[in-house]
Amino acid sequence: MRFSPDDVVCRVALNLGWVRTAEEALRAWLPLVSELRPVSMRFEETGPDGLRRGYLADLLVVFPPPEGGTADGRTAEGGTAESGTARDRLLAPVGELARRLGLDPAAFEVDEDGLGGALNVKDEQDGSPYGAYLVLALTGADPLNPEGEQADYDDTGDDLL
Repeated sequence: MRFSPDDVVCRVALNLGWVRTAEEALRAWLPLVSELRPVSMRFEETGPDGLRRGYLADLLVVFPPPEGGTADGRTAEGGTAESGTARDRLLAPVGELARRLGLDPAAFEVDEDGLGGALNVKDEQDGSPYGAYLVLALTGADPLNPEGEQADYDDTGDDLL
């Protein structure tokens, strides 16, 4: 999937460990999915030998640049956007997303370029009502696939662990 170089693209990992059925999980996530309108979603039951219980969801959410601004601070008309630095433009939608998920936006750690980062909930008591435990963000690309190409592995993936 291709994105504008100015889009803030977020991956949100959710885990509802207290639900027993897929229907319960989907009902719990429906308000969030309706509000965020992710461009892609994946839902699955956790494996019996996994670290997590219940159901998992992965949402890919895209936030366009604020008020027509671009990553370098210009507007579509050639003027200057009021939105500040690339870091500020990343933090604005990620902060709103974190608050919506019930997470602390201050826990979002920005990379050295200010174009991406992560919010990792280390303690399950700090999690959100939606079970959000990881938010990855990157400007202009999918944080899990920054090259934009579909990965195709012939190997078992043991070397990636």
